[in-house]
Amino acid sequence: MLGMIVGAGIFALPYTFSRAGIFWGLFHFFVAFVIVLFLHLWYGEITYYTRGKHRIIGYTEIFLGKRAQFLAFLTTIGSYYGFLLIYGIFGGIFLSNIFGQASILWMSLLFFIAGGILALVGLEKIAALNFYLIVPLFGLIIYLFLFVLPSIDLNNFNGIKLIFNNNLFLPYGVWLFALTGFSVLPETKDIFSKVPIKNFKRIIWLSLLISAIFFLLFIFTVWGISGKLTTTDALSGLASILGRKAFLIASFIGFLTVFTSYIPLVVDMKNIFSFDYKISKSLAWLFTIIPPIVLFWVGIDDVVKLLEIIGAVGLGILGVFIILMRHRMRKRIMEGDEGDFLKPIEEKEIRPNKFLEIFILIGIIAGVICELWRIFG
Repeated sequence: MLGMIVGAGIFALPYTFSRAGIFWGLFHFFVAFVIVLFLHLWYGEITYYTRGKHRIIGYTEIFLGKRAQFLAFLTTIGSYYGFLLIYGIFGGIFLSNIFGQASILWMSLLFFIAGGILALVGLEKIAALNFYLIVPLFGLIIYLFLFVLPSIDLNNFNGIKLIFNNNLFLPYGVWLFALTGFSVLPETKDIFSKVPIKNFKRIIWLSLLISAIFFLLFIFTVWGISGKLTTTDALSGLASILGRKAFLIASFIGFLTVFTSYIPLVVDMKNIFSFDYKISKSLAWLFTIIPPIVLFWVGIDDVVKLLEIIGAVGLGILGVFIILMRHRMRKRIMEGDEGDFLKPIEEKEIRPNKFLEIFILIGIIAGVICELWRIFG
């Protein structure tokens, strides 16, 4: 969970704060965190109780039918390809920094290929790999914070408009993107399928909470040093300020961060083709890794806009599906239609909360509308 959540989105967050200001940055953080937390818990219930191996497209067909499944397919595939493309772009930038300004194009291609190959290993090996990479990653973030602490200028947090701001919605989609780990929930459930659902939920909210803490620490570190010069990848603007040693450490942190998210996402997307559409594993792997490389090759590389669109629109639509699926799942259980479900079902763990569901649904729809208006209006 941590390896998936702490990904490319973290590097765009300092930039959004520097443009929107600390007020809107934190406001959108709290809104996005509440929305993402409950959507993850509700999707976790769906994956935990439903029989068979599925991904979000398969679950959508089970609970909402073929038409909804097709829309979920378009949304999911588009979002996943966007995810992988963003990871590849950031991965190429960080590898270029590490290897002395090597070509970002070739470094990104190397990242795509290496990550795709590693995604061919088994699920438990990937989980172990993510664990061994994420532990030093958090250690390096703390080290970077302590290393640059004397250089942080609190004045960088001042002078930003708080209310009347053209970029006030900028952080919302990026926060949704940064905090989201939907894709790895079925994989996490496969590993922890024998534990009680309350423990599975504890894994979910702890993963989100720990990730959020490190996101805020990273924002404070980068923005505190770079101020208005904060770049979209967070680290490029630090080179002249920190010196070569700290810059290399920061770039290595960046590489680990996107790499630990890229691999499980490739696995999940490959499993969508395999489990939900019965495509052979080799073809599913090719369908997963080739399109992001093609998109990158033709020049689609505006990471901030990609983050905004995927976060607010793509993940927003998937959030609506999750709410509707959970509602339908509860209804079927109450009607005694338990053919698709594992037993015993703890009804207290899936009890309805209409006020919360309506609040989150309104937040998602409003976010989609505002984001589309901001980008295309």
